[in-house]
Amino acid sequence: MERTDNILRALRTNYIASQDEIQNFDWHLWVEGLGPEGYVSESNPTYREALHHLLLNKENNTSLLINVARARENARSVQDYITKEVWQCINDYYHLIRDPHTEQLLLANDPVTAFDNLLRESTLFYGTVDITMNRGEGYSFLNIGKYIERLLRSLDILELKIKELESGGIEVTQWKYLLYSLSGYEFHTKYYRNVLSTENVFHQVILNAQFPHSALYCLSQVDRYFKRLDAISVPEHFKEMEFLLGKALSNLRYGGHEQKNLEQVKSLVLRTKIEIKDLGHKLASLYFGYS
Repeated sequence: MERTDNILRALRTNYIASQDEIQNFDWHLWVEGLGPEGYVSESNPTYREALHHLLLNKENNTSLLINVARARENARSVQDYITKEVWQCINDYYHLIRDPHTEQLLLANDPVTAFDNLLRESTLFYGTVDITMNRGEGYSFLNIGKYIERLLRSLDILELKIKELESGGIEVTQWKYLLYSLSGYEFHTKYYRNVLSTENVFHQVILNAQFPHSALYCLSQVDRYFKRLDAISVPEHFKEMEFLLGKALSNLRYGGHEQKNLEQVKSLVLRTKIEIKDLGHKLASLYFGYS
């Protein structure tokens, strides 16, 4: 669900940008960037083709429709650990994204209305989880997954915006829409109180512990919720994960301050994504038995 929410916000922002300031918007870049690792698109899609592929294409294994369908199946299998209100939210979301009216809005009418309808369901889901779920191990695992996913999506979006910039995009425009994609433009104007600069944007997205979509904030929340699992964990497994999380936090917190240009930031983003994915795989292996 976190992946769905993040991608929806990015695509909504990109659509508005393509209709407003950014001419010849490269939807091909986003179709490949948000697809499976190594995915190569054979065509240069229109915005409606790109939006349909990324949101509703049943043949696209990473489309938002597939994400929501999988989330619904996962929720069905763990109904003993979630509330009936959370299940109802996910089920309603599933039926909304499958509604022919949603497809009609994307393909022929106003995509922003479709985005807003879906994002409203996301907001309802987050609020329902917050006010109905007990604070047991299920809630902790849910939040660990949420923040790992949010961290990876923030870095993905930053990476794609850097590619747009390298392809000839205007720096201030790219950073503005990056922050809009992460719901962080208003935060930036209040926290940094100056004209958009590359250094401040990188600081906000990677290192600002007060910004809820920054890499450091997300990883700190993963560490926070993981520590709640101490009492129900195998001691050896807990210590191994605690060490890996501490290492990842140190690498990000201290390595991030050394990044002064695009190449250094790209290198940090790549290293961090690899480290967090490995951490996620280790967590799944130790706590859920996934190989």
